[in-house]
Formats: sequence, C-alpha cells, structure tokens
Amino acid sequence: MAQEEVIRLRDLFECDFLGLRVEGEVVREKMEEIIMKNGKVAVLDFEGVRGITLSFGDEIVGIFTRAFGKEWIKRNVRVINANENVRSILNLSVKLASKYSQKASSSNVSSVNTL
Repeated sequence: MAQEEVIRLRDLFECDFLGLRVEGEVVREKMEEIIMKNGKVAVLDFEGVRGITLSFGDEIVGIFTRAFGKEWIKRNVRVINANENVRSILNLSVKLASKYSQKASSSNVSSVNTL
C-alpha cells in the first residue's frame, strides 16, 4: 500500500464552506507536491467542511482528471470525512472532467463513483 499524506481542509482554511477557485489552487498545489514529488497518496480530509462549490471541486480533482484520467484519481487521491454533498460535488467534478480527459477510457462515464 502506498504511503499517504493528509491535507486537513478545515485546518487549512478555518471555514466550513470552500467555494473559491483560489482555495482549490492552494489544495491542488499541495496535492501535486504530495503525489508528484513525494510519490504518496493525497488524502483529503473534509472533517468540519459542510460544502464545496463545483469550482473548488474542479480545482482539486477536475484538473487532474482532465490531465491524467479518472483511474489516476482513484490511485492517487483518497477522500475521508466528506459528507454526501461534498462527495456529490467531487464525483460530479470528476464526471464532467472525464468527458475532456486526455486519457479518458471508453468506459461509461455516467457511472462515476470515484471518491
């Protein structure tokens, strides 16, 4: 099993709703360091976060999905302590980005249940 590194979103931003793309950029840059430089799985801990926007979701999973594909997300990103609303937005971000992925497979994208 790959080593993991946790990003605690509530501690990082000290708020319970993450809606700005720039917040997502901060998280994505941390994820890039964890995954690309350190070779670890990035664990996104949503404890205490009640919601996110699609823009935030796109920044943290959509951009990676377009660049590397849905399977890459499954191997390199893990989500914990996320409520159903957060999970829905993250899955929608992956689903929408999969349509434009460089590495999209011919599998049925409508049945995304990635995170």
